[in-house]
Amino acid sequence: MNRHPTTWLPDTRFDVAVAAVGLALAIGLLPLAVLTSSLYVRTVPVVLGTACGVYLLSVRRDDDIERRQPTIDASGVAAAELTAIALIAVATWAALAGTRTLGILLASGAVGAFILLQTVFLADDALDERLVLAQILAHAFVVRFTGLFTTPGFVGVDSWEHVTQYAAAVQAADSLAPLAGAKYFFAPFHHLVTVVGSDLLGVPLRLSLYLVVGSTVALSVLLVYGTARYFVDARWALVAAGAFAMTDQAIRWGMHIIPTSLGLVFFLGVVFAVARLLHAETGYADWALLGGPIVAVTLTHQVSAFVSLVFVGSAVVAQLVVGRAGWANPAGIAGSMDLGAESGDPITDGASRTSPGVVGLHWAFAFHLLFTGAVWAATPWNGQPFLTRMVELVVLTLRNSAGFLNLAGSGGGGAATAAVGTETASQLMTRVATYVDAVGFLVLLFAAVLGGLALVRRHRSPQASHTLVIAIGAMLFFSLGLPLFGIRSFLPGRWFAFAYALMAVVGAVGLHHLGAAFSARAAAAVLVVLLLVFPFAMVAGQKATLDDPTFDDQWSQYAYSESEIAAMGTIGETTPASAGAVFTDHPWRTAFKSSGAYFSDTINLTRVDGTDPPYDRVVYRDYQSTGAPKFVTTGGAVVTRRVTHDQICPGGSNRVYQNQNAELCTRPGA
Repeated sequence: MNRHPTTWLPDTRFDVAVAAVGLALAIGLLPLAVLTSSLYVRTVPVVLGTACGVYLLSVRRDDDIERRQPTIDASGVAAAELTAIALIAVATWAALAGTRTLGILLASGAVGAFILLQTVFLADDALDERLVLAQILAHAFVVRFTGLFTTPGFVGVDSWEHVTQYAAAVQAADSLAPLAGAKYFFAPFHHLVTVVGSDLLGVPLRLSLYLVVGSTVALSVLLVYGTARYFVDARWALVAAGAFAMTDQAIRWGMHIIPTSLGLVFFLGVVFAVARLLHAETGYADWALLGGPIVAVTLTHQVSAFVSLVFVGSAVVAQLVVGRAGWANPAGIAGSMDLGAESGDPITDGASRTSPGVVGLHWAFAFHLLFTGAVWAATPWNGQPFLTRMVELVVLTLRNSAGFLNLAGSGGGGAATAAVGTETASQLMTRVATYVDAVGFLVLLFAAVLGGLALVRRHRSPQASHTLVIAIGAMLFFSLGLPLFGIRSFLPGRWFAFAYALMAVVGAVGLHHLGAAFSARAAAAVLVVLLLVFPFAMVAGQKATLDDPTFDDQWSQYAYSESEIAAMGTIGETTPASAGAVFTDHPWRTAFKSSGAYFSDTINLTRVDGTDPPYDRVVYRDYQSTGAPKFVTTGGAVVTRRVTHDQICPGGSNRVYQNQNAELCTRPGA
């Protein structure tokens, strides 16, 4: 037989070539799994290869066969009513329980799955986009605000500092003078919005933070929907919006409300404005729609501004690729300009607008770069301009820490397994927790890779398609690629939320392609599994449950009881400044420091087990014996380990302060 294994691949198909390269790359990366215990090093190549293989299999099928995705003939109104009843029940349950228990998390995941399933499978005449959007927003508010309002104080680390120190000082002084010398002096939007909301509504700063900034973050899901409508029809744009709203990172920044949260909102505004520019005939108002969020994100948060700069830079790269490399645009730019609302593209028919051709975004990138650079050059940080300090940090990292698979501090999971305990059951639960935390990302990555391959052969506005694909690649490089080489100066953990927004849009394209390319039964089965797994995994993820972790023996809790908060205040007021630091567990010591109560540091276990001299002042809380506190041990390693009361406060210690959950102990004679 004269059969060639690649004769079924069209020679000119750019998407097929990219899928083949992706499959080969994934296979080439598989051996790295034997060199490290990092979960992402082990799983990302598998997901990448699977997605590329599925796409190659899909293009091998006969494109002339019309395949219709199965739908359910049910009432969209009845589905919305069921969602409303379920969300009311979840909110009531949380209010009665006083926290988000495991049952509440599972119920929230079930409601999220129900919303996504009805979005995908309801018949066209029963699918009301306004009702579905209302359900997505209601779910987002309930998931976030049940955590916020059942938690005394704040959730996370930095919220304490931004409210109790920065925003409170700005409100008291009625000016930005208290921010002078801080890196937020030229990035004060978050603090100003919180203060203005407090003054206008007549509520405390904490409530203003939740009602104004927190609500804005939840409502920003609408920008994801608006962006997705330029790429897919209403059904799949709703899937994109719902998927993003349910991601652990979106939930994280909706509860740990800091400048990153508002920066994410403005970033989504930049993405929407770019998508609009690349799909419609533009005027001055459209360019102003892009310039406004660029200015806002720069004046809100430095990392968010850099992520936005990378996105706009990706749009410029896409402009060059599409405008000058014909192989990236099989249909041709001229052809795409003449497309009507229905282009014959099985993926993007029904999307909003048509393509105006290649749009020059280099001037927008130049403006973003110059404006952001100028602001950073004027921003103080530890006595230096922010821009200068960041360059020095990157150079220092490259000199001292960079190295292939230098994953120290990456939270890969291997160290945590050994730290929590030696029992087999504990190790097993740590492994389960690690995979549960990652599975939502892996599902989204699978859909995004599949959607990216489908988008690069898209007839309508190839520049916009390539922009999203290139931007996702760049963001994953900063969040996953650079840490492989020990480079974490760009705060890789902050990039995921921004990447998830783009991945949700492209992932919706991927799921649409999956439904259109395979038989109805096979496609429906895969979609049901993915849409069931995704919301449960994301809602129960580590970053989505900072207030009350799903795995409370493995994941630290970044929220505190009223007794613990009272102890912080009393200890801070009664301990003289000359006494030096008080020592306690992480993350509680961050709340001590960030709230301005008192300077605190993490206990080194070598100084409580008799190896080294004891501390003068230590603070014990019950969580250190029942939860997942972190301590420092030999060599500065951070471990998650439970301790007993007598280890922290031995029998001969002085009990200076005590309440029902916390205790300050001093060494005799200190």
